[in-house]
Amino acid sequence: MIALGINRAIAAPSAGDNGADIPDIAARLQIIFGSRFEVLQPIAIGGMATIFQLRHRLHRGLFVAKVLHSRLASKPGIIRSFRAEAAHAARLGGHPNAVPVFDFGELDGLFFITMPYIEGEDVDKLLQRTGALSRSETLNFASQICSLLCFAETEGIVHCDLTPANFRLDIFGRYRLFDFGISHSEAFGPERSFIGGTPLYTSPEQLRGETPDLRSDLYALGAILAEMLTGKPLFHAETLTEIDRKHLKGDWQLPSVVKDDKGIGRLLERLLATRREDRFQSAFEVSGALDGLGFSRPEFRDCPALHTVSRTPVQIVRRTRLSAD
Repeated sequence: MIALGINRAIAAPSAGDNGADIPDIAARLQIIFGSRFEVLQPIAIGGMATIFQLRHRLHRGLFVAKVLHSRLASKPGIIRSFRAEAAHAARLGGHPNAVPVFDFGELDGLFFITMPYIEGEDVDKLLQRTGALSRSETLNFASQICSLLCFAETEGIVHCDLTPANFRLDIFGRYRLFDFGISHSEAFGPERSFIGGTPLYTSPEQLRGETPDLRSDLYALGAILAEMLTGKPLFHAETLTEIDRKHLKGDWQLPSVVKDDKGIGRLLERLLATRREDRFQSAFEVSGALDGLGFSRPEFRDCPALHTVSRTPVQIVRRTRLSAD
């Protein structure tokens, strides 16, 4: 069985593709940051960027710089996406389950985003190490991330590529979303140059080339929750084409040990509905379902019943929140 944890928009590069450039990029980055930061080491290479760990020279705090690959820096669509990633992460950075952005810049041909370094373990690595998580921990993750998605909803931001690899469990037990590489917002609308998505978690509408919306993120959340409960991806096959077919046809089945939990079964069936009209229509609605399973968030305790909030147009929720700021 082949590994399908890559982004279909831009495949992860081979070591030879960018590895030889890393010393040069690190040296140029050090010049950009001057005496403020020390560039320590690269800690990850992705399809769009290399992540370097930084240390502030005065207070010794740890940070990261996400640097766009030089081979992509001449592509206007990619640069727009990189800028959008910084803008979206900044807009959501006040939420405790997001990682804030400190700076975005371009100098000496390098495009970079700086963020705090979050100590912890990425969820994909956590699942590889432990296997299936408990019902309680899975729903704890779901409630935290639904709170973040509620916030994203009020900002009109759709992530488009939620995967276990994009979340980190920090040392305080919070799940943090740190990658907004192909996210889009109402401000960008259908002019996005690519939709993308990681094969195991891509919604059917994205596979059909339709513009994703908040319900596309809820579909990906359902696939992640199923994987947490079982320790294995919900969709598995020998080829990408077969994976896509399973998404489009709704060809998935939970083990009986999960399916027999009626509350969890109903939650996943709605999150993973092939037609987005049949899914939960809002992250607020999902939070209401999680509340019914005993996992309520403190920020919602003084709200009216969440099933009522979920039927409120997002624009009204947004205006209500902003008027309270």
